[in-house]
Parts: sequence; structure tokens; C-alpha cells
Amino acid sequence: MSIRKRMGLAAGALTIAVAAALTGCAASTPSNASSTVTVMWASNEFTPAYIKDFEQKNPKIKIKFIEYDENRLNAMETAGNPPDLVRGSPSANLFARGLAAPLDGYLAKSKVLKTADLESVNNLWRWNGKTRGTGKIYGIIKDYSPDATIWQNTANFDKAGVAPLSTSTPASWDAVLDTAKQLKAKGIELPLGIEWQWGIGGEFQTMVEQQGGHIFNTALTKAQIDTPEGLRAIQWLIDYGKAGVGPTTLNPLADGQDAPSFMNGKMASTMDGFWFGGNLATADGATVAKTAQLVPAPTYGKRISPVLGGVGGWIPEASKNKDAAWKVMEYFMAGKPAVDRASSGWGLPALKSLWKLIPDKESYQKQAVELAKTEVKYVVPLQDSPYISFSQWNGLLDKELQNAIKGGETAKQVASSLQTQMNTLLVQGKDQLG
Repeated sequence: MSIRKRMGLAAGALTIAVAAALTGCAASTPSNASSTVTVMWASNEFTPAYIKDFEQKNPKIKIKFIEYDENRLNAMETAGNPPDLVRGSPSANLFARGLAAPLDGYLAKSKVLKTADLESVNNLWRWNGKTRGTGKIYGIIKDYSPDATIWQNTANFDKAGVAPLSTSTPASWDAVLDTAKQLKAKGIELPLGIEWQWGIGGEFQTMVEQQGGHIFNTALTKAQIDTPEGLRAIQWLIDYGKAGVGPTTLNPLADGQDAPSFMNGKMASTMDGFWFGGNLATADGATVAKTAQLVPAPTYGKRISPVLGGVGGWIPEASKNKDAAWKVMEYFMAGKPAVDRASSGWGLPALKSLWKLIPDKESYQKQAVELAKTEVKYVVPLQDSPYISFSQWNGLLDKELQNAIKGGETAKQVASSLQTQMNTLLVQGKDQLG
């Protein structure tokens, strides 16, 4: 499952009633008692085999598995009976509502998960009461990827007679688009995919912050999209859509993702991040793997390489079984599942001690790992308001961009309309939080 697509799995946590958080005073089940931990996760990640392995190693704890469903999560939280461990992405909205329990005390005592072993990307799960990135930690990332890094198939570039992007020096966003236009002119069917169908809010915000701007004011209560930085980012997305160099929600791929097109040679490059390299280790990706390279995230000035998901696990404050849930967390984040994830090449481990397991035998793997070592230095939390969810404003941005691509709206008009709609939602969100 993709880094960006999985972001949607956390959306339900962003709309849960505040009242649910007030049930968090319930005592946790003593660690020496027999107990059942309800885990809400994706079954392709938390497999029956892992459940069996955990229960064999922890005979006093049974796992009740529930496939992630945001509506069911909402209902369970509202009823004051949430799962004990939940899959999700970090968000200021989740933290501000007090729905997630802080894990600092558990980390301090754990012999399995250590704060010193956590990669800095885990700061995405930190919240100081006002902003994300510092303060107490409310979740642990399972794996991650600098999502704006680009995989390119040099065979397509050679065929078109166009120079590929540098594997060491970040290109500007404008240069990336110009290269895609050159490939298009030389007959390459799909020069550049940016997984638009999974949401382009992350790319938009990255472009703004690379220029030194922000999409929210300092208090995180108002949107500021109609700025030079915002207009430049919006114009890039409009130009991308009108150039027809890659899929958008107006011309989506039938598969709903870039992978099949990239692996069959039709797509020259895809902005999918390190995790995507796992596709190249499959039989379907064997051919393109021979000519594939990972290149740095584009920049508009300041070098920022965003992690747009940061998917991991969190323990609800209202859970009545936190101690046992933490045992499951330890197993999934540092035990056999974590070892298997790191060894697969599908993502970067969130634990420093597991980096040695990342596969690097093939040339494309070795090159990608070396780039990742540099790229992770530029991972920083993007601005995040507790009063509006990413899914809310990303959907608005996509709608406005569609109007501009197929109609005559300007970047200025898109920015103005988006800003007005976001501010309405921000007011509503602030009123709900009080």
C-alpha cells in the first residue's frame, strides 16, 4: 500500500467527536493479567501470521483484529469503546482533540523501543499543544519514505534523446516540468506521474514552504494561499495538468496508480518516493529495474524532502488496555514485522537499528539507499493546523485545479477561492475544538 494512499486511512480520526476523548481516565489493564487487545489495522500489513506469532510469544495476550474502517472507528470512539491500537497518520487535529495517548512513559521503560533509536521522522508524531514536530510523542511510525523523490526510467530518456534528471543535485520544480514536456514532445506517452489521484496537497504545500512561505498563519487559524509562494505553486500544478504530461483526476489511470505504467515502460518518471523501489524487486519490475534511478525531491529554494504519510500506530486515550496494546506496538514496530518490512525494501525503517537490513544488492537498490541517506536529512514536518484536516483542504484544492485546467480560471482565482473555502472550514473547526 502506498505511502500517500494510506494517509486516507487516518481520515476518520480527524472527525471524531471531542467528547470521546473525555473517557480517557479509565484504568489500563495490568500488564500481568490475561487480556485481549483490539487492533484496527490493514490486514495486508498486520497479517494472521503475525497475530499467531505474537500470541505464541505472548500467551497472556490475545489479539482481536478489525480491518481498518474509518466509520467504524468513529462509532467506536464516540461510544467510548475504541480499539486499543490503531493504524493512522499523524495530524494536529488528532492530537488537539486529545484522542491519542502520549507514549513517552512507555518509551522510557521499554527494552524494545528506545527514543534514541527512533529516526527523526518520528517527530511527525510529536505535539506540544500548539504545533506538530516537538513535544510529547503520540505514535510510532512503521516505515516511511521521502515521498517527493522521483524514480526515472533512463531507457525512456535515452529513447527520446533527453537528459535524465541528476541523481545527486535536486532539480527545480520548473526544470522537472520542462523535462517532462520535452519527453512528451519526443513521443513518450507518460513523461511524469505525481500520483495526483492520491492527492496533490502535499506537493503544493512543499513548494510553498520551500520558498519560505506557509499556507496557514502563525496561529494556524487562517489560510494564506493568495501569496506569491502560493500562486507559484498553484501555477505549476495548472501547467502540469494543461501540458498533459501525466495523469490527474481529469485523466486518471485505470489502475489508480503509477506502478503498472512505470513498470511496463510507458511512464518515464514517477514521484513516488523510496518505497516504490519495492515494485522493482518483483517479477513485473525486473526489466525496468535495470534502467531505474531514484533522484532527489525537486526544490523551489530551501531543500525540503517531505514525508506525506508517516503512517504508524497510536493508542487511543480512551483505551482500557493500554499496557497490553503497548506490547503489541513493540512487537509490530520492532519485532518480526519490522524486520520483514525493512528487509523487503518497501520503505525506510523508522528505527535506526534496522537500516542495515535494507536490501542493496542490485545497482538500483544501492543507488536508492545512498540517496535516501542524504534525503532524510531534509525531512521536516510541514505546517499542520488542528482546525482543518488534510483531506478537507486537499479536496478543495483538487476541485479548484480541475476548474483551472479545463476552464479559464487563473492561479489568482484558484488561490482566492481556495483561501475563502479553507477559512470557512477553519472557523468551523476552531469552534468545534473550543
